[in-house]
Amino acid sequence: MKKLLLIGIAATTVGGCIAAKTHTTMPCATPRATRPSERLLVMGGEADSPMQVVENDNQAGQEMLRTTAAAAEPRSPVTTRLVSRMLASVEAEGGVGIAAPQVGISRRVILVKRLDVEPGQPFRVYFNPRITRFSDETLIDWEGCLSIPAGFGKVERAASIDIEYTTPAGEPASETVEGFTARIFQHEIDHLDGILFIDRKEPGPLMPEAEYREMRKREKEKEKKKKQEAEGAPEAGAVTQGTSSSS
Repeated sequence: MKKLLLIGIAATTVGGCIAAKTHTTMPCATPRATRPSERLLVMGGEADSPMQVVENDNQAGQEMLRTTAAAAEPRSPVTTRLVSRMLASVEAEGGVGIAAPQVGISRRVILVKRLDVEPGQPFRVYFNPRITRFSDETLIDWEGCLSIPAGFGKVERAASIDIEYTTPAGEPASETVEGFTARIFQHEIDHLDGILFIDRKEPGPLMPEAEYREMRKREKEKEKKKKQEAEGAPEAGAVTQGTSSSS
């Protein structure tokens, strides 16, 4: 699993954003005007230049990552530049998702690599996303986060979710997302509410990145060997050339 620029709990929303800390609802505020500090940070680099990723190992980073993000205006020139630079950032880090607070902008914008949609696995942008349904079925899997350099942990999340969001054109949209992509959405939307995967992970310490990479390498080698053995085994009832049997 690639490092994420990341609980099956039933939740509903009524004309609002989900408050992930309590799984209750809260109204989505009207997008406020761009702050001078936001404009300076976003417009201070080219559209294809990565932004510095905020990490949780310092006070300033903690404050940014623990703040509930404000609503975003999709058609703002600053937002357009932000999305381009977020894309450059997540691609530079090799992640599968990123949220605006992770680059120092407390706005409700996420990018998700759609592993489930089409070949090429493109990143897509979602403005003011919210989860309107969590499936009863849950899955436990490893997660990491570009903003948490300490390591990886196992997190239980809903296997399927319904989401609502605003498109780049400013139109409302909704869809059902399943599997690993649903995990990415849950991880990233948590970021918008000041929640990190370490708040949801299974008990125990984080696994350091080097140890995690080695574990994954061993797992892939084991899977490859198993596949090769399966492909090399004769089909049931087939006669293996060059051998004979006696009774």
